[in-house]
Amino acid sequence: MFVAGKKRKAPPSGARTAPSARTRTNTSLSAASSALKATEAEINKWYLLGTENARERQYRTSLDYCNRAIALALNENVRNARLYEARAHVLHKLGEYKRAMDDAKEAVIIDSNSTAGYMRIASILAATGKPKDALDVITKGLKTVHVQTSGYTQMDIQRMSIERQLDPTYVPRVDYRLDPIQRLPEDLAVLVLRLLDTRMLAICRAVSRYWMMLIDSVPVLWSRPQFTSSNSIQELMCQLPAYVKPRKLLSRQNHNIPECILRHVLEKSRGSLLTLWFPDGSAVTSTTVNALFGHRRPRLSSINIGRTAIVSETLINRVLNWTLSSQITDIRLPYRSHIGNEAMEVIAREASALRVLDISGCTKVRVKHMFKAWNSVIADAQGSTALEKLYMNDHPGIPELLVYSTKYRHFSNLKVLHMAIRDQGVLSMYAGLGPVMEYLQRIPNAQIPFPGLIELNIDGVWDATIASQRFESINTALLISRCRLLCSGLRRLSALDAAFVGAVLLHASLTDCFSTLQKLHLTRAAGFDSSMLWMLLGAHQQLPLVSLDLSGCVAVDAPAMAALISRCSSLVHVNLSQTPADNTVMAELTRIVSADNATGLEVVVLDTTDITGAAARDFASACAKCYVHTRNNKHARHVWRLSLLDIDNCFSIGSDAVAIVRDLLSFMQTRVLAAVPS
Repeated sequence: MFVAGKKRKAPPSGARTAPSARTRTNTSLSAASSALKATEAEINKWYLLGTENARERQYRTSLDYCNRAIALALNENVRNARLYEARAHVLHKLGEYKRAMDDAKEAVIIDSNSTAGYMRIASILAATGKPKDALDVITKGLKTVHVQTSGYTQMDIQRMSIERQLDPTYVPRVDYRLDPIQRLPEDLAVLVLRLLDTRMLAICRAVSRYWMMLIDSVPVLWSRPQFTSSNSIQELMCQLPAYVKPRKLLSRQNHNIPECILRHVLEKSRGSLLTLWFPDGSAVTSTTVNALFGHRRPRLSSINIGRTAIVSETLINRVLNWTLSSQITDIRLPYRSHIGNEAMEVIAREASALRVLDISGCTKVRVKHMFKAWNSVIADAQGSTALEKLYMNDHPGIPELLVYSTKYRHFSNLKVLHMAIRDQGVLSMYAGLGPVMEYLQRIPNAQIPFPGLIELNIDGVWDATIASQRFESINTALLISRCRLLCSGLRRLSALDAAFVGAVLLHASLTDCFSTLQKLHLTRAAGFDSSMLWMLLGAHQQLPLVSLDLSGCVAVDAPAMAALISRCSSLVHVNLSQTPADNTVMAELTRIVSADNATGLEVVVLDTTDITGAAARDFASACAKCYVHTRNNKHARHVWRLSLLDIDNCFSIGSDAVAIVRDLLSFMQTRVLAAVPS
């Protein structure tokens, strides 16, 4: 009992007093408040991490953080609309529209003034092809949300944007200042950038800081460097190598690759490099190669050192010793004079899965040692390697390869063989073909060395300029026939400058493979005449030829050429320059273009022929009609167009006909080469 004027006695020192009920209540409330604040801080931390990753377009990581924040909020019975707004934004970017719609609706239920929720619902409906429903949602949101709420103005702007989409007379303005790469998801942006070659990637790095960070952060973009972007001139040179005019255009272009770009590729690949390529014209120093050694050993699948690339012998040996492994499938070392038998032994031993080998011009590599090197790797002498493509252009061991291949099956799996002779001085390094021919005569039933051969390049082997007693090259044509290289199943044959081969031998060589050829390049062949062509055609009603080059074959008359073209409905590239081709040949080409199921000619070269202006006009008119037809056909896979028409030095074509041809082909951007006669 309290008595006024008296003091309450203080408790003795050291004695403990029980807390009052009011004190206990305040303590529990403060503890709960502290726990709630800690929970809200944890939720806010995950929310901020999610929004930050979404801003950096790391949507999968952002989704994980948003899920953690929402799960923690549900455990503590905390309802926060901005958490669902953030997750709806991330799900929308990931393309999960249904889940994004549910989260946006939940945000609107929690907070009726959630402008982000209404805008997200409208965006999803517009993206799924429901603009009218989107307009209804955004209009309802504008009526519900208070005018002074943050985001109200953005809602009104979105409403006007949707109304414009529903207006059929509205023409949208394109804002070219928008960054297309930055607006795309990162994975799609990487897919777009992978379509560019390495030179263009280096240019794109200078566009903006975001582009530079994105390109440098993805090593996959640098794993397969490509320095030569394909263009129409290069494709034409590959399709018609005997056509010399495109080479003059290409020679004017500078294709030298700066060393800084090569070094940048090796640095940014970060050990993920798959293709090591030193292109033509590049100068490679030890600094550039050290950038390759600065990372972990790459799992290379291809090594390509260009013919004119300036690389020292020491650097090439370092690269081969460090990068050769069982994953290597493609090695190209053309015209490297220091590559010898030791390098072939290392390649045969280390690159067990090799598919492509280019040793063109490597004169120190002896074919005999090649067979010995691979003989130590394969199971037995009659076994075969995995090699499918072999390039031995300008190599003195070509006759040895053919002779050894008739006895041993080391390279019996070859599908592509290039043994062109462009440097005549290389052939003088070989002793002669006399002993070789004697050996082949002792084996009358020698096996076919390459039974699965699909592509064969013997440019210059039948050329008359290599005939000399020292090399005894008079037997080269007989060697090709005796080894039966032109076997049945051959699809691509290139024999440029075949002026030395006789008619009988040429007919015997082409008989087996003529019906399966898709590419036939036989230029300046004096032995290829009309009677032989008629015999080769025989009873064939349809031939699969796609690329045809008979330039300089003056012994083939126009009716035989017309008969050949009439049976080749799939022709794409045609070169009949310096031949007796006339209007009958042009009429057959016009028929191919006018056919309903024709793929369409793309390159036609009729330089120095006997065609007239009327035939050229009819051909140009047919090309124009075919172009209009394919352009208006919705089911056509691509719009056909004639890329090149060369009617130069055709003196039967007047200036008026040339003007009409140019006018008819101008709207499909066809390059017309025609000198107007004086």
